[in-house]
Amino acid sequence: MAVYHQMGHDSENLLHHEHLDRFRGAILSPLNYRPDDVRDQAIEASRREGFELIFDPQLYYPSTERGCLRQWPYFPADIDTADPSADGWWTSLVDNIVECCSPLGVQAICSPVIVPRTYDDAYLIRAVDVADRLSRALRGGSPDAIQTIVLGLSDMASLDRALGFASIISRTVAQRVYLVFVGTTEPRRELSDPEELKGAMRLVMELERCGLRVLVGFCSTELILWKHAGASDCATGKFFNLRRFTKSRFEEPSAGGGQLPYWFEESLVAFLRESDVIRMRDNKLFSGASLSNPFCQQILEKLAYEPGAPWIALGWRQFMCWFAAFEERVRTNQTEVPVFLKEVEEHWKRLDDRGVLLEEMRNDGSWVRQWRRAAIEYNK
Repeated sequence: MAVYHQMGHDSENLLHHEHLDRFRGAILSPLNYRPDDVRDQAIEASRREGFELIFDPQLYYPSTERGCLRQWPYFPADIDTADPSADGWWTSLVDNIVECCSPLGVQAICSPVIVPRTYDDAYLIRAVDVADRLSRALRGGSPDAIQTIVLGLSDMASLDRALGFASIISRTVAQRVYLVFVGTTEPRRELSDPEELKGAMRLVMELERCGLRVLVGFCSTELILWKHAGASDCATGKFFNLRRFTKSRFEEPSAGGGQLPYWFEESLVAFLRESDVIRMRDNKLFSGASLSNPFCQQILEKLAYEPGAPWIALGWRQFMCWFAAFEERVRTNQTEVPVFLKEVEEHWKRLDDRGVLLEEMRNDGSWVRQWRRAAIEYNK
């Protein structure tokens, strides 16, 4: 059971950071790195015992012209004219991925998936078949084959639909599932539809019950819910578009554009801008988890002694350090999610009682009640 780096632009400097050593692996990004770059990352990672590298072909939106994807030999030259419904096309693609990626030194390869217009049964059956082809091409050896599944969160609002998805996915010959949820909520906002969250949690739970090890990719703070549902592994990254799967990530330059620094505060399950960090500091409202986070201390020192100096990179590290620490607490039964979320809601009430209003109007904790509902009701 582990947390993984969701690799993106200029992320390799985080792979072996001393305060991020709870991360047990990385999901590599051909969108952001060329084959030689990934080979170098694998050589460096091999020096760390037990560190797993997973290769994700990232063909979700193959018509994109952006990033490094087209520099990879497996990228289909006929992508604009090919018929993705043809079995032969997928067989050729899988063979090319295996030939290209097996020598890189990775421990696992995710099956390729093209994001469909609708997430119907035919799409899922095809995805399972492609993962079976990958497993056969790898001859059941190393690297391992991982079943990739991309699903829309809006489809999760129907419990029957979520259970139907689980029934099809569980037919895979792979032992692991790389599960990616696609929604319409912008990456920095919290998911807040309780019916979608309940369905997604139920799907995770059912797949784990079937003996599949679920790795939920592109996670933000909803890691809290996925772990409560029993997900074995979760992945996150430094940029917001590595913490929430969006089509725009595969359509725009991958450097991420303009960035603002954010502090993640566990007691509120919220991202705070600098003015709110100062407000929380002056009111002595930080959680113990924040005060014990080494990157939080570095941010506070910078605000105190170097006002106006940038701390974006520290904010990325602070969130990732929290992500790994919280996952460990849930996994080892140190934190019970329903109890934790109730305490978070109480923190928001105390904030309001003391007249501490955060800078962004939408940063009001309203999603916490929906998360509590989802955490309590998903298994009923």
